[in-house]
Amino acid sequence: MRIIYILILCSLLSVALLWLGQYKKLTKRAAACGAALSMALAGVLLLLAVLPGNSFYGKVLTHADTQRKVIALTFDDGPYPPYTQKLLKVLAEKHVHATFFMVGENAAKHPELVREVQSAGHLVALHAGYHKDLLKLSPDEVRSNIAYGKSTLEGITGTQLHFMRPPHGFKDWSVISAIEDAGLLTTNWSIIPRDWTNPGAQVITDRVLEKAEPGAIVLLHDGDSPKNKAPREQTIEAVAAIIDKLRAQGYEFVTIEELAKENH
Repeated sequence: MRIIYILILCSLLSVALLWLGQYKKLTKRAAACGAALSMALAGVLLLLAVLPGNSFYGKVLTHADTQRKVIALTFDDGPYPPYTQKLLKVLAEKHVHATFFMVGENAAKHPELVREVQSAGHLVALHAGYHKDLLKLSPDEVRSNIAYGKSTLEGITGTQLHFMRPPHGFKDWSVISAIEDAGLLTTNWSIIPRDWTNPGAQVITDRVLEKAEPGAIVLLHDGDSPKNKAPREQTIEAVAAIIDKLRAQGYEFVTIEELAKENH
């Protein structure tokens, strides 16, 4: 079921209840209370759809339940030259493997960069075929978007994908169902330093360090989908500092695939 349909129904129900109260088919108090409850339900359902850290609509991996000091660095919206290459250089220098949630449209333009990420030992995962809010698409459009992205990345890498992060982390029953039907696990995050706003490398670093804990998933960006205009130098600079500081605290960096095994 699409969340948008429920939001529309809740809005219509609220209007109907208020109308009944106005024309004395219900007491005004009962009508107002009913309308308020209906809109409150809509608000809660919408929050659950856009907030990353819940599995209300279906299974979502946001962290690992572990006491081991493992943490996963993940990067969205690529591949995006020259920033993806610069990030790969930093990760190689630090001997860290990460997970790249890629956009199929971008991968089709830069297949050599996708293979470079893979050959460096990083995990390639799906972000979307096209970077669109899946909540705003029809069920058929959602499935088509996912299928295009998955087939594009699998065709380039020659390996099967297992994880997908929907754009913005937004999901409802229909979105998660489509992701699962594609053989993928919906994967969001537990730490979001909002690096895409370019608040400064130190700010990005501090936000990650403040929230770091065993089993955490960090959301960062090597790309800028769908516009592909914003720089990612601050993220790259922050990643080097994040790795050094967390490693000094005893953390080990793992891919999402490795982190997911901590839950078993």
